Amino acid sequence: MKKQENEFPRESSPSFFGESSNCSSLSGSLNKTALHNSRHSFSGRSSQSIPGIRSGYNVVKCFGFPLPVVVNEALTSVGSAAGTVSAKVAQNGLAWVVHGRRLLIWQYKESSKDAKNPTREGGFPQCRELQLPYSDLGYNSELISVFQTDGQQMASCIAVSATGDVRYWPSIAHDGNTVNLPILTGQDFVQIINLPLQEGYLAVTSTCTLVFLSVGLTNGRYSLHHKTIKPATSLLGGFGSDKDPLLVGMCCERNSPESETVVTVLSDRSIQRWSLPSKGNTEHLLHENEEVVLRIREEFKKMFWNLGTPADNVEIELHLLDFHIVDDKAYILAGAVNAAHAPQMCYAVAVASVQANSILLESFTPLKLNKFYNAKTKEDCFSLRFIIGSSHIYLYTPKVVYPLLLANAVPTAEIEAEKIEFHLHDDRILCAAVCSRLPLFFSRTHGLVSITPGDFDANELHNMSTCNTPDLFKPAMLGSFSAPDQSELTAVTGSRNNLHMFELDPDELYSDRRDKVGQLKAAFVYHLKRNNSMVKTIIGELLRTVNEPDQCSAPLDAYKLDRIVITIAEDLAEDLPIADPCWEEALGDHDGNRHALGSSRSMQIINQLRDKTLAFDHFVSFLHASGVWEKLNAIPCGSNVLKPTSFILSDISEKIVAAIALRSLQAKQPKIIEHAIDATVAMWDEKPNGNLTTQDIFYVKLCKFQFVFKALAEMADNQISAQGDTTVMVAQFLNDTNSIVLDTLGQVFKHREQQANHFTPLNDRLVACENLPWTAMSGSAGVRDTLNRLIDLSLRYGSQCISETELSQKLYQQIYELVDLVLEGRKSYLDSVRGSEKANLLQRQFEVQRRELISVLIKDLKYEYAAKLAEKYLDFHGLVLICDVTNDKERLDDYMRKYEEFDFSQFAIRWYLRQKRHGEVFERFKDNPVALAQFMRDHPSLIWIQLIFNGDYEQAAKVLD
Repeated sequence: MKKQENEFPRESSPSFFGESSNCSSLSGSLNKTALHNSRHSFSGRSSQSIPGIRSGYNVVKCFGFPLPVVVNEALTSVGSAAGTVSAKVAQNGLAWVVHGRRLLIWQYKESSKDAKNPTREGGFPQCRELQLPYSDLGYNSELISVFQTDGQQMASCIAVSATGDVRYWPSIAHDGNTVNLPILTGQDFVQIINLPLQEGYLAVTSTCTLVFLSVGLTNGRYSLHHKTIKPATSLLGGFGSDKDPLLVGMCCERNSPESETVVTVLSDRSIQRWSLPSKGNTEHLLHENEEVVLRIREEFKKMFWNLGTPADNVEIELHLLDFHIVDDKAYILAGAVNAAHAPQMCYAVAVASVQANSILLESFTPLKLNKFYNAKTKEDCFSLRFIIGSSHIYLYTPKVVYPLLLANAVPTAEIEAEKIEFHLHDDRILCAAVCSRLPLFFSRTHGLVSITPGDFDANELHNMSTCNTPDLFKPAMLGSFSAPDQSELTAVTGSRNNLHMFELDPDELYSDRRDKVGQLKAAFVYHLKRNNSMVKTIIGELLRTVNEPDQCSAPLDAYKLDRIVITIAEDLAEDLPIADPCWEEALGDHDGNRHALGSSRSMQIINQLRDKTLAFDHFVSFLHASGVWEKLNAIPCGSNVLKPTSFILSDISEKIVAAIALRSLQAKQPKIIEHAIDATVAMWDEKPNGNLTTQDIFYVKLCKFQFVFKALAEMADNQISAQGDTTVMVAQFLNDTNSIVLDTLGQVFKHREQQANHFTPLNDRLVACENLPWTAMSGSAGVRDTLNRLIDLSLRYGSQCISETELSQKLYQQIYELVDLVLEGRKSYLDSVRGSEKANLLQRQFEVQRRELISVLIKDLKYEYAAKLAEKYLDFHGLVLICDVTNDKERLDDYMRKYEEFDFSQFAIRWYLRQKRHGEVFERFKDNPVALAQFMRDHPSLIWIQLIFNGDYEQAAKVLD
């Protein structure tokens, strides 16, 4: 482990009584057939009980007693020390959290050895708080041990700082009763384990130096003693070489019949096994093995990059990430990077058998997992860890758990696994452990969480005649442990639990709803059930009836099918969450939700929104597959605008994405966003009833989502008008507001680009229709007016009013991005109306606003931002002005070459003449005689200026005569 590069807390194997914490019985290694007990667990779906953690095929439950209030406060702290929170779970029923210099200790389960799978109880356990001594490098939960010996009523604790300051508490009930000892100043301590047989503790540094700590009791007073353990001097290489090794991990293997404890230390170069006697000072090194690490390196080369011969002189960057020993087998998680091939880290699990005098590599299993690797992502690449249960190995990062099946057979292929995500924004896994054969994960949001495999037998899959989950068991889906495709599997399986539409009975829907909207909904549900015959029948009948006049002799509605599709899409986006108790009263008054397609069973708003996205994607796919899409038209939208229905559907989809983005930002800017949501709901004249909040209402009324941007701009205006804040405070508020708007719309534009093909009209006539997305609309239907307002406020009351350089620079960057959004929207709309009557008027409007917005940046000396915009949107006036005020003739020449097809040189010459700077024309353009000659041909009355510039005064006089 390289502590400087990876601060993610490591879960070590040893318990606090010298035994392996992974005490489960297992043999053999990993198996590719991870399907049998974990991949297909239908029972696991119904057992999912924790908001924000999705699993399709494993049982996820809260475990143990509730977290003490003080621990919850520490975990949710947003102070300066919030990022340094670490946690540890011990087999003895105790857990602790380190928060700055605070050490919080509590009992998370019954201490009796006969306790069976404790569940959450109502009462909160007592928490003990200890004060850690001051340390420059702080503390980590791995450097703390809390234990309770036989006959001891209260647990004891020992803590070591990274810099080697040791503190011992004989009883955690008395914070003031401590013994302190500094050891090995200048070292970087990483881990400590308890050695009950030796009545002491073993600490290890990042360079694999071992220090034995013991506690003495003389005349009722405790004292601390330490001893550095050194390898035999005859050993060459290994840990004794000139270049210090870097620690990966330390494991306490077992206690021998001779009352000796065997400890194994893994570094980036070798494995050492030490024997520590229960009495005396005769600890000795059993053996050291460098071959295993070398073999792992060679296996990476061969398995991932097919490098196996001496001629393949390619060096890879190897990182050993985690290490556990269970039942005489060493499990090593490793990652490697072949920079010559690609900047990505590949992962594998190596299994070695631990014998009396040797360690032999038994298997090497590549994982179908890789991550992009560079200086910025290095910490994330190194964050992968694992624990070993009785039937599975659980790989995990701070946000994801991958359960992999263990079996006797040595694997011969890559591993596949489900991906269990801890979705909530602030949630992350602080540590993991196996206690009483149960895998436990310490979640920052939920506390202790257990993950166990479900009981579905994969063999039953072959006996199933139908499966209502679309494409769930397709091989392409199952093989996606790596890369982005895995998120699709998680989304499908997770939302299969939550989406009400998968539970709808299409026959009941078809008979209950005889209106055309109900019929199209029924066809959609039949499509989900893969009853293509009924889909074809209903769609055929629907297309026939929408093209017939109404019985009451009303004129034929050419847009009837479009209105039906849009109605379903809007309903889907705004369907109420069916299982959220907050909406119980509203659901009782809303019979239509019985057949709601976008209704989610999740009680978390973010998951409800994600479920709507998935439901909407299924609906669009159905429209394509059923042939309805090609029948869609363009409908009137506002005055003199025909907008293709496909573009309207795109707008609805984007508003759901925008809602997800805003909800994800809410933890960063809770005050501003919550106030904006309150103001938005007030604009709608909506009031929450019962248990509902304004946020519940806001995140359901998604078709009017754009109003939140108006609310944000009005909040900024009110902040300025109040005059109660300083200039810097106002500028900071504008910066925060702009950040929310830009981040939210950034996700919208990303989604629009990715999904462009899904919302393209198939009718060539519709492709030529106007395309004015909601982000470019003015008025209450769009956000363009809000963007213009934020640009104005940010300039007048932000960037131009403060002297703080960093904040001013942030604001100008945001102004640049806001201007880009405004101009991009207007230009896209202008491109869609080329050749129409309104094109000339819109072109003039675009040019006027383009010049106004870019000129402001030039006036404020932000030439690079202005130049980027002027180049992108062909504002030649701005480009010439920038070159002139910066006296950059070289840049002007570059523009003349770059925009030659647009006659940029002629525009530049005319610009100088309009400025009445005739004499400069020939000086500026003397190196471009072609452009100058062309201009003179077009303006012969000005030839006298060139003659004077050339010194031909006589001829100039004749021209002037």
